[in-house]
Amino acid sequence: MSFRIQRATAAHVDVICDIERMAVQLFRDHPAWRFYSRLSIPKDLLAEEIRRGFVWVAVDEASGEVVGFVWLDVELHGDVVSLAEIDVLPEFHRRGIGSALLEHACAWAEDKGYRRIDLGTLPDVPWNAPFYTRHGFVVVDKSDPAFAYARERDRENGFPEELRVFMSRSFQA
Repeated sequence: MSFRIQRATAAHVDVICDIERMAVQLFRDHPAWRFYSRLSIPKDLLAEEIRRGFVWVAVDEASGEVVGFVWLDVELHGDVVSLAEIDVLPEFHRRGIGSALLEHACAWAEDKGYRRIDLGTLPDVPWNAPFYTRHGFVVVDKSDPAFAYARERDRENGFPEELRVFMSRSFQA
């Protein structure tokens, strides 16, 4: 399969939300399901982040179908960017799309002068923490003040702290 990564446009909002809803189904048998199943990307926020240029999509070259996306949050820490969301349609898993999206986002962040990219994820799901570890991310102390906003957001959503780990990948100085 051949695909390209490009900036998302306003026309991608609905398909990105659909991809997120399909991807979250993979968590049905995980304790996080009851939290993930009731949350979804707010379309107005997504549209704004697309407008600002912080969302990219993976497009299947043959069909033109959007098969995945990555969204960066640049608001929280000055010289640190956060991975807000990354999803690939389940039927397109294990084809390098998630890796390409992640590496694209990391390259963009490094090129823009960010010193680190952070994320919160599940430690026990193969396409979560183990995937990020293969891409140079390391688990960090979740009590670090840099993750206070993410911990607070989890608390507001009723997400159990014990299900989440925070990870970071530093860039060359």
